[in-house]
Amino acid sequence: MAKLELNLLDNAIDSLNEALKKYSDGLDGDATSFKFAILHFSHFIELVFKYYVSQSHELLVYKNPFAKNLEQTNTIGIWDALQFLINEGHEIPKQFRDDLEWFKKLRNSIEHSRFEMDTDEVKEALGRLMQALNEFNDLTADFSLKDIIDPALLTTFELLADEYEAKLARAIEEAGDNAVGGTEYGHYCWACSQAGTVSLSDNKYKCHFCEEETGRIDCCICGQEFPTEEGYVWNADHPPHIDYICENCNDRMSHGWD
Repeated sequence: MAKLELNLLDNAIDSLNEALKKYSDGLDGDATSFKFAILHFSHFIELVFKYYVSQSHELLVYKNPFAKNLEQTNTIGIWDALQFLINEGHEIPKQFRDDLEWFKKLRNSIEHSRFEMDTDEVKEALGRLMQALNEFNDLTADFSLKDIIDPALLTTFELLADEYEAKLARAIEEAGDNAVGGTEYGHYCWACSQAGTVSLSDNKYKCHFCEEETGRIDCCICGQEFPTEEGYVWNADHPPHIDYICENCNDRMSHGWD
């Protein structure tokens, strides 16, 4: 019987290749394949972050590197690996951590119970994670993902990594002349945190990236206009009229007036 042996990085890339194959099958119409793309991609992420840690020292992937028998010692998890890299001075964007947490919850529901998934949402999350991971890998690792994945899957890899950027560009273009800019509250969507994707029309804010909509309200202290979802309740004593304050005024109230 042939013996299969993969080191940490080879094991990670093998799972990435399988994730890309299943992702491609999903794009071809087999929605079930997205489920397996999620499982394989989750395995890849966990292994590749362990590899990043191992670049500092190979024993650091073990929870007890001083154990007499390392084969009986558990290895660290993804959150331990992330914290180690943060402690080393690497920047892990909040959007990446949020996407990773959402993705891991979806993975767990697939593995342990019934689950529901929006395939478009999965594709967007995979795209964001792949792009962020590719950028982080270029800054951190001693290899390029493009150089070591299956060459036959390179087009799928690039499509996945570029899909998020392509959608973001389309959203910014759709916001167009109605895009909210020049104010603190206009730059980022309250729901998905994207910049430049929010437009204001007919007293409604709309994000052209995540398609969320909300109303427009004014801060009762400074008069700043901002999306309803960004408001803090200031006075709710006389419903249905409720006074709101903006984030700046809320911060000033929380920490004392200037």
